[in-house]
Amino acid sequence: MTPTLDLVYSTTKGYASLLPLFSHMKTLGWQVRLEKVHRNCLRNRRLRKTLSKQIVIAYDKPLVRLEKCGWKGEFFYIEHGLSPMKYYTYKYDFFQRAALLFYPGEVFKRKMEAINPQFERGLLGGYPKVDELVNSEIDRSQLCLKYGLNPEKPVILFAPSWGGKQNKHSGIHNAKHLTSLENLLIVPHSADYPLAKNYGAVKPGDGNINQFLHLADVVISDISSVLAEASIINKPVVQLILPAYPGCFPEVESRKSGTWVSKDILAKEQQTDRSARPFKIPYIDEDWIMGHTATSSELETAIRDALTNPQQFAEQRKYWAEQSCWKADGNSSSRISTMIGQFLKDGSVLQVTH
Repeated sequence: MTPTLDLVYSTTKGYASLLPLFSHMKTLGWQVRLEKVHRNCLRNRRLRKTLSKQIVIAYDKPLVRLEKCGWKGEFFYIEHGLSPMKYYTYKYDFFQRAALLFYPGEVFKRKMEAINPQFERGLLGGYPKVDELVNSEIDRSQLCLKYGLNPEKPVILFAPSWGGKQNKHSGIHNAKHLTSLENLLIVPHSADYPLAKNYGAVKPGDGNINQFLHLADVVISDISSVLAEASIINKPVVQLILPAYPGCFPEVESRKSGTWVSKDILAKEQQTDRSARPFKIPYIDEDWIMGHTATSSELETAIRDALTNPQQFAEQRKYWAEQSCWKADGNSSSRISTMIGQFLKDGSVLQVTH
């Protein structure tokens, strides 16, 4: 029987995360659609009438909107990035309700084991968007010409996490620390696209920045998935140290319900000295560091060092690339499709390793 499945999204980031998997499922002959779930409940009710009983999501907002409009079914969850730094990853009960939950990498599996060691529907899957990253090539000269960059000089990419709309010290606003740099390319998180013009930033229409990662000679970010993606293709990175990051401890959480994590675990996390460990991963005693770290005043020196000694943190990059993205070999979509297909066939939770 040909599998029937819908992949649903509500954001550019979700679309970019699901598109490679959708495209691969199409090549397998599956009956699949890639559908946007809107804020408008009437439109979602129309979608609900034709939606399959199983869906794939990369973020919970589409699920919330669909269930609000009466959809009932099973969902498979795929992460929308490779950063384990956000406190909400696996913290909420919807993660625990997933028919299958695909960990991008083993560090994510360790987070779930710390939160809910009884969870039995988690599988290592990798990240479909990385399939294109590891297989793509670029024309450096043409890209530099298109974006007004000098191909003879190092290209510096600044690609931060989200948060600019909530806080003037978060996300794309930190581009203000880089104004003196030559050959700078700024690509914001899709949630900060409305602010892009304020900083002369580039907005990829499909949310895919793979070509810019290949173009860059050094990548600057904060706690974004971009750091792991850059490390996968062995690009030196500089991690920006800030007093706080969106979606990370000790930031106060706005969501008040649906929490799975125990109060004891949360209390322990809140006691962490963030000034000493700005990149500590929530719920586990590990620090997500794969390159130079720098405050805003130290950025230029760190960038210069990264360009001068690009292999200085090669081992750290390799470790966290592997821990953040399992088997980054271009076949994540194939493995995830096989595991979903097996579940649809007989309900089994089967870890594919080849």
